[in-house]
Amino acid sequence: MSLFKEIIRRFNKEKIRYLLIGRQAVMFYGAPLFSFDYDFWIHPEDKSKTYQILEERLDLEPSYPIESKRPIVSFLSISGEKIDVFFVRKITNKDGETFDIDEVLRRSIMVKDKNFAIRLPHIDDLIGLKKIGERPKDLEDIEYLKALKKELKIY
Repeated sequence: MSLFKEIIRRFNKEKIRYLLIGRQAVMFYGAPLFSFDYDFWIHPEDKSKTYQILEERLDLEPSYPIESKRPIVSFLSISGEKIDVFFVRKITNKDGETFDIDEVLRRSIMVKDKNFAIRLPHIDDLIGLKKIGERPKDLEDIEYLKALKKELKIY
């Protein structure tokens, strides 16, 4: 089992309140893209359980110890896989839109396969979250998501 699937399996089993965000989430919406890192937005109340899973059980190296007040922590595997975790209640993008994790979780979707299930933000929330950095690849992702939304008539 891949590290990514093992992380998701454990997050689901331990009832971690998480969302896959970033380019990997756009890929789950069908974009023909590539990304080798994973970005998660995790409820800050689940920080301790997340560290237990990632650091203690899966032996990933955190960029900051659990005691730090850092809102973003990167976890690295021995093979070089990178997991970025956002431990914040709210995120504000460059348009001034604020996203609250509890609200985004309520609107989220669970994508299921026969042996796999992952939580993604609703397409509108993902578009808004992609406006945090607005790097060229973020703008490309936003255009893809807007076109998909129009094609599928998602309102």
